[in-house]
Amino acid sequence: MLRIIIADDELPIREWLNYCLKDKKISLEIVGTVADGLQAYELAVKEKPDVVILDIRMPKMDGITAMKNIQKVLPETEFVILTNYADFSYAKQAISCGAKEYILKSELRSSELIEILAKIEKDRYTQQDRQRIADQMEQARSKTLTEYSGNSIDNNKFIKMALNYIHEHFNDSISLAEVASQVYRSPEYFSRLFKEVTGENFSIYLINYRLTQAKKLLTETTLKITDISYRVGYQNPSYFSRLYKKYMGITPEDERRKNWNKAK
Repeated sequence: MLRIIIADDELPIREWLNYCLKDKKISLEIVGTVADGLQAYELAVKEKPDVVILDIRMPKMDGITAMKNIQKVLPETEFVILTNYADFSYAKQAISCGAKEYILKSELRSSELIEILAKIEKDRYTQQDRQRIADQMEQARSKTLTEYSGNSIDNNKFIKMALNYIHEHFNDSISLAEVASQVYRSPEYFSRLFKEVTGENFSIYLINYRLTQAKKLLTETTLKITDISYRVGYQNPSYFSRLYKKYMGITPEDERRKNWNKAK
């Protein structure tokens, strides 16, 4: 269920938004409506909503400032910005600060708003699923560095050697056959052994390890995304971006933007 705050200094707009969201096709709860940016910030800190629908121009604190302040406390909260001003500079500023959507009030339709919220809800559940899978993979990776019960000491030794090789050469164009040769096993036998010990296919493990290293570079350095792609073993930056979106649930650009917003 999405928990939503509506913030707009125009009472008719607040009432209309509240009304149209009652006729919904998704699970949501309006946890409050407020008339200015300061109230939006205070209510968000108290209620911890999933989504805040904000007017860009409000008294006491404008929508962009309110959004930035809320993000510092609640970095996972999503924002939909409303405005009467058809000015691209407003849209650019809102999106660059992390807004999910920027909509002109004159063009807003209830069906459009519900569609936007449905997409946010879907993305959040998808991201939660990906995070759960990532956590499970991380646990599996940690276990591979120790002996597994039910597997022989020799098997664990060979897989540990393979993992060390992957971790040292992930930025190269390594293959299953190459890693298998490093531990003196045939590719077919090594593939089965790797899956048996780690619980993952070799290719999936390599992708996730590379993307984990990429995330560190995206959040801890100012390297260009193209350079990061090369550093984690992908010579095609476009392919790297598509892969990152598929497995991490977010584009490299948004990953970096999200963490920059947290640091502000």
